[in-house]
Amino acid sequence: MGLAAALGVRAGETVALVGAGGKTTAAWRLLRELSASGQQVVFTTTTRIFCPRETRLLLAARPDPIEIARWLAEEPALVLAAAHGERGDADHAARCPYPADPVKLVGLEPEVVGDLARALPGVTWLVEADGAKGRLLKAPAEHEPVVPVTADRAIIVAGLGALGAPLDERTVHRPERAAWLLGVPAGTPITPALVARLIAHPAGGLKGLPPRAAVVVLLARWDGPPRDEEAAEVARHLLSETRIASVVQANLRAGEAVVLMRR
Repeated sequence: MGLAAALGVRAGETVALVGAGGKTTAAWRLLRELSASGQQVVFTTTTRIFCPRETRLLLAARPDPIEIARWLAEEPALVLAAAHGERGDADHAARCPYPADPVKLVGLEPEVVGDLARALPGVTWLVEADGAKGRLLKAPAEHEPVVPVTADRAIIVAGLGALGAPLDERTVHRPERAAWLLGVPAGTPITPALVARLIAHPAGGLKGLPPRAAVVVLLARWDGPPRDEEAAEVARHLLSETRIASVVQANLRAGEAVVLMRR
């Protein structure tokens, strides 16, 4: 199954990606998949992303919807941000899912994204609304995530590679906060149950998501053997969380996606 179909993404939706372990790669794969199917798609952020080198880029703090529509009429995939920002880590930029310069782009204000989505109802908006500094899991700070209130769909990303690793700064963004939310000591081995609890915690994965948004969990993996049993166990633990509409496992490098749970 394609990633967009597995995640339930529909044309014209505003889709916010939060969490850790593959947000940018998932957004980029969705951008390519949806634009190849004929949809007009914008990839943007309310935080920071690396500057793409080979994809059409429009920089404006308050973009003109007419200009966006004109650009999308020429090519259906567009990256949108407010401005160039600080220089980023070159090694991190080299691992980006698209060719990127080691310069961060400043994100749009969430209200601006909402206004643009209302002005361009046929466009699908992919919004990277969280940061995790390359870690596989995260616990959000007070100011995170930065999700537009108009989001139709929120995708909580979690990296399956964290399973079996200790809950520390190498694997988890803000590990002390994650340990506090979960009620376990720092360094505790990460289990499927802990991943599910962090995702479903109102101050964890579910924090700041608009009530109107359909919530989907994306359990992301890369190369290596499938982790079907562990992913299925995470999904089973999430069955009691009525806010979560579905759980999907995907190999983001290969593009394979499997729906593990759907209400």
